[in-house]
Amino acid sequence: MRQALRSRSIRVFTLAQFLLEVQFWFPVWLIYLRDLGFPLTTAVLADAVFRIVAVVCEFPAGVVADLLGRRRTYLVLAGGSVLTFVTITQIRGVGLLFAAWVLWGVLWAFTSGAASTYLYELCQQDELEISPARAFGLVRAVGSVSVLLSLLAAGYLYEVDPRLPFAVTAGLAGVAFLLALTLPEIRGSRVVSSLSGILRDVRGAIADIRVRRAVWLGILLLLFGWSARILFQPLALELGLSTRATGWMYGAFAAASVLGGLAAGYVGRRRGAALATAFGLILGSLVAVSQVAWLGPFVFLPVMGFGYALGTTVLEVLTNEVTPRPVRAAIVGVVTCLGGIGIAVARPGLGMLADVRSTPFAAGVWAGVGVVLVGLAVRTIRRLQPATSGGRAVTLD
Repeated sequence: MRQALRSRSIRVFTLAQFLLEVQFWFPVWLIYLRDLGFPLTTAVLADAVFRIVAVVCEFPAGVVADLLGRRRTYLVLAGGSVLTFVTITQIRGVGLLFAAWVLWGVLWAFTSGAASTYLYELCQQDELEISPARAFGLVRAVGSVSVLLSLLAAGYLYEVDPRLPFAVTAGLAGVAFLLALTLPEIRGSRVVSSLSGILRDVRGAIADIRVRRAVWLGILLLLFGWSARILFQPLALELGLSTRATGWMYGAFAAASVLGGLAAGYVGRRRGAALATAFGLILGSLVAVSQVAWLGPFVFLPVMGFGYALGTTVLEVLTNEVTPRPVRAAIVGVVTCLGGIGIAVARPGLGMLADVRSTPFAAGVWAGVGVVLVGLAVRTIRRLQPATSGGRAVTLD
């Protein structure tokens, strides 16, 4: 970890990610739209449009990222964040609402691979021998701290001015953009120059069994772990938690994610065991919530956060290692696109189950589905091979 912090590029990138990971908007976006006078149906429809746009754009955004180059794509991500959240502060009617949410969906698609591929290649070309696992663990942990602090502050900002959570997000993204201007471009970043070249290289990458296994594990973890988050707020409502207590619940989840990201930097070559542990912690947490719901907010949900952060960080490194450099962002787009399709079905279904029956019941049902998903994941984990990276050797320990 210290080695990563000795690199100026990694320090600047980590700070930029801290500024881009803030989620002041998360606890208040629905309240904001309701306070603007939009009915709940319109708000939910806007969210559905956002998710459809994000899923549809995942793979194209990855292709564009590989064509543009790493630094340019990262600047697009930071600049797009400024534009998106400034637009949200200006919403007055339905037209601008849906325009902002479409823009947000496109931005969301760019977040999938832009940061992870850039970070991995910054580690590779740095003069120091940087361990990608340690660097990813550091950035994941710092990002989780950013989420934690912004979640806790969101309500206070909203009380000052309902537009303030979104305006602050835009302002911090602007600072991140300025920081990104000082980052180096990856040497030979634009490895391909045509769409046909990208598609050809994607087909070639998918032919590699190591890439297919990494993609499959990424889809399973995203579907299983991300879908379960829809149960957080229904659980808080059923337990009668106040708004402030609900914020602390999300804070505990984010704090556990910090630890999960840090732990991922120290698994070394034991990443198969780490991935199995990650899936197992999510499954165990769902089973526990279904049986002892009152311990969920501050015991089982943080355990889930630890497991999900551990698994996603390990998989980010693994996927970058086994994927050919020209299509790293595109392959990450494949993972998020296919996982997003499943999430688009699973999340509403779990939300309806929690509403019709109860949150513990929905958690139990998803745990039942999870037995199958975890079984598929463990089968793939057992077949993982030691990965090699193009270019300079990668330090794992």
